[in-house]
Amino acid sequence: MGWHMLDLVEGLKDRMDVWVMCRTDPGARWLFEEASARGARTVPLPGPHESTYPQVIREFLSAHPMDVFHCHAGWGWEDPDGLRLARAAGVPAVVITHHMPFLLTKRAKADKLVERTSFAHWRIAVSDGLRETYTGRGVSEEHFTTVPNGVRPRSRPPGRAAARAALHLHRDDPVVMSTGRLMRLKGQRDLIEAAALLKPVHPTVQVVILGEGELRRDLEDLAAERGLAGSVHLPGHQEEARMLLDAADVFALPSWAEGMPLALIEAMEAGLPVVATQVTGSTEVVAHGETGLLVPAGDAEMLAAALAELLADGERRALYGAAGHRRYLRHFTVEDMVTRTRAVYDLARGAQA
Repeated sequence: MGWHMLDLVEGLKDRMDVWVMCRTDPGARWLFEEASARGARTVPLPGPHESTYPQVIREFLSAHPMDVFHCHAGWGWEDPDGLRLARAAGVPAVVITHHMPFLLTKRAKADKLVERTSFAHWRIAVSDGLRETYTGRGVSEEHFTTVPNGVRPRSRPPGRAAARAALHLHRDDPVVMSTGRLMRLKGQRDLIEAAALLKPVHPTVQVVILGEGELRRDLEDLAAERGLAGSVHLPGHQEEARMLLDAADVFALPSWAEGMPLALIEAMEAGLPVVATQVTGSTEVVAHGETGLLVPAGDAEMLAAALAELLADGERRALYGAAGHRRYLRHFTVEDMVTRTRAVYDLARGAQA
């Protein structure tokens, strides 16, 4: 979500003045600083449940009348009051982008989320499937559209040899790579279980999982239990993770839930064939049998079988990778995302005129 916001900053800053309001705690400081570096003016926010949160937004909007107030929400925790305050301040276009599916199952919490976000003039979903999870829970389809995520092309990718050297991988070993926060919903346990099933067929296979998170120890222990201590690599968070994609033969994203996964789009931009799960967002990025393969979430055997298929067929990998790059260019560029987002701003402003 943070990189999505930064790409919007880049795309909009020459067309309008852009302000970014966000927290400055250790987990979000990078976003605050990067937004400033990319040309946005920044406003530090307290936590959304702190007593001063409404006051900061109210005072800012009073001193700086805005044409658009755009909230980005993942799980619905980020902005319990900002949309209401923006409407009360008379902002002509109040917009919210939903980055994750509607996963709340407790009725009271679900109703509260719908009510708190009802102050938006327009809603954006990053995938059609994600949008349907909201409309299926009673959110109106009116003024609710899809704008897929986009990513920028890499500049000067290092190539296979350099990327493998950076990760201390042998130049000839088959490599499966995955990126993302180490957490249950990303399905990395399933990928390690699949690696264990791959070993008899591809004994030198290396699995690289880039990212950091609370599941690190659990994943390390599982790899050791399955005899994969030398085959599963957890290098942690990497600033240049996209450059390291050149080390891979296949990209895997075994998530249990997604919105519109940037990781898959980045892999396709890099020309990699992908294996992903049949979850919201991923099914709209991957063209099954054309740019990669889709398997059921949580099924390590099917995941292993799909990876084995691609690792055994270099020509197919090349065809899928080239098709994936073309699909990226057609559907998932930053330029398209910015243009379609700007169109929503204009619609929201026009509706209130």
